[in-house]
Amino acid sequence: MRHQFTTISIFIFLLLVFAGCASTRSIDTLLVEVWNDDQQSRHQLVELTKAVTVDGRTELIDSLVLVNEIIERNDTRNIKVIDKILKSGLPEGLAEESYKTIWIVIDHATLEKQEQYLPLVYQMATAGYIGLDEYAILYDRVAMGKNSPQRYGSQLVQFGNADNLQLYVWPIDNVEELDSLRNTVGMSSFDNYLKHIEETMGITPVHNTTLTIEALNKMRGKEQ
Repeated sequence: MRHQFTTISIFIFLLLVFAGCASTRSIDTLLVEVWNDDQQSRHQLVELTKAVTVDGRTELIDSLVLVNEIIERNDTRNIKVIDKILKSGLPEGLAEESYKTIWIVIDHATLEKQEQYLPLVYQMATAGYIGLDEYAILYDRVAMGKNSPQRYGSQLVQFGNADNLQLYVWPIDNVEELDSLRNTVGMSSFDNYLKHIEETMGITPVHNTTLTIEALNKMRGKEQ
């Protein structure tokens, strides 16, 4: 029922955009719904992943697949909303949470959309609408999508089956300067970040500094 309500709200909003009468308040209201759609399904994904990998509840695998499908549909719909909002540039005067929602939808979009909006996300970060750490996450995600080393160490790849899920750190450009770079954008130390990932996902991340991008892609069965 809630999904139907959100779809109707988005449809009405798009009509207002086309009519040129979407107010700042209406954009803020809609982006609250977009944020909830994005986050609720991802929280479910994290909980289901922990239940399967840590608790061994393999009967939840079908639910895990279903949630992934819901996330994919939500991401496709949400980026269309962001495209409309940003059609004439970044709106001013939105709520702080709205700018963060714009960032997170872009972060969860296709590589093409991530690249398209990366300069705008940098603009948002330098203007103080979002954190520099959020720009850094998108920067790393684009680098990974292009099969290039990441800069800030924010990206990991997960592969394997329910009985043997593995989590690897995507290769990093400059490991020696990593914590210094992370500090410049307000990120915690890399070690603390990996500990947080382990606590959240129930999987110990592997950081192998000798692992190449080509080798990692072969391990997860992906052609470059």
